[in-house]
Amino acid sequence: MTVRDRKIILVSSAAVACFLLVVVLLLVKYANTIAKTGIEKALGKDFSIERIELKWGSVRVQNIVMKDKAGKEIVKVEGLVVKADFMGLIRQKYIFSSVLIERPYMYVEVDKRGGLASPVFPSMGTAADKQKKGTDRAVTPPAVFKKIVVVNGSVDYLDRKSPEVPVMTRVRDINMEIRDLSLPFSNDPTRYTLRASVPASGGTASVKSEGTVKLASSDMESAAQVRGLDITHFKHYYRRRGSVDIKRGLIDIDVRARVVSRKIHAPGRAVIRGLEFASGSGMGDRFMGMPINLVAAFLKKSGDQLPVDFVIAGDLDNPKFNIAENFVNRLSFGIAEKLGLSVKDIGESVFGVGAEGTKKIGEGIQGIGEGIKKIFK
Repeated sequence: MTVRDRKIILVSSAAVACFLLVVVLLLVKYANTIAKTGIEKALGKDFSIERIELKWGSVRVQNIVMKDKAGKEIVKVEGLVVKADFMGLIRQKYIFSSVLIERPYMYVEVDKRGGLASPVFPSMGTAADKQKKGTDRAVTPPAVFKKIVVVNGSVDYLDRKSPEVPVMTRVRDINMEIRDLSLPFSNDPTRYTLRASVPASGGTASVKSEGTVKLASSDMESAAQVRGLDITHFKHYYRRRGSVDIKRGLIDIDVRARVVSRKIHAPGRAVIRGLEFASGSGMGDRFMGMPINLVAAFLKKSGDQLPVDFVIAGDLDNPKFNIAENFVNRLSFGIAEKLGLSVKDIGESVFGVGAEGTKKIGEGIQGIGEGIKKIFK
């Protein structure tokens, strides 16, 4: 090969390399428009994306918004950063080293029948498409998310079913970290930590939880702590005829839960404190089914606190078992015990369920505490 031939090859190779470089630069420059248009088309007209930035090994998406038919924003994520490990493809596995979700917001609404009214996500294709996806899923490599971080999230939850009057509960400052999550679910431990707050007129409650979950079997070990939850915010859940109006009141909850083979065992403690009844309350008034005079007398002796120990236990596969009802029944029975009421008094005098109700309470602590149950459902 002559020197002239080598020069021609060198120049030609340089020209091809420059051409490819220009193509790559153009693709990167217009990737925002290409990807944005394609994703919005796939998700539907209710979704919009402001910008997508593609880099080697990572994708950043800004301002993902979903609106309802009235034009109200029901889902919004200000920032989403996904970093992938492409070497995982050699092992036939999608590995995402980190997913960062910045300032997400969601509006959740439950209708009067208990159905999810919002958000309603668009259908992702026809039945044939879904069947094809189901077929493809068998050969799709699994995905592993090493770390998922949620920063400063918010949820607005409107409940139109349970209370007599719809109740809007706002959860703010949601900060969460999830480690080692696999899709499809596996029995490798997935660890999580959660911090959040629940603001209300009586103050802002703090919520903390952490633990591990084996998603395939639902086995888990976790601890949760709630401090300063304003019970007056939930008054429409528990107010019934004869119930006294509460001007002020907070509840603290600590619980450690363990689930093995779909059976839960969760001991805990709840403390109701700072109760202040509305003026004009009479002797016949009740607080969560309890005579107000007994509640007031106990609070006076106990430093304005009503502590109750409880244990939630049952089979999650039993259709008759409900965690919320089990918790509330144990809690309400514990409150009655703190007030010095016997099982007979609880059944006949306090809750008015008669001898049959007393029998049920003695056997399974059921049919009582409807007021508290509505709070925690």
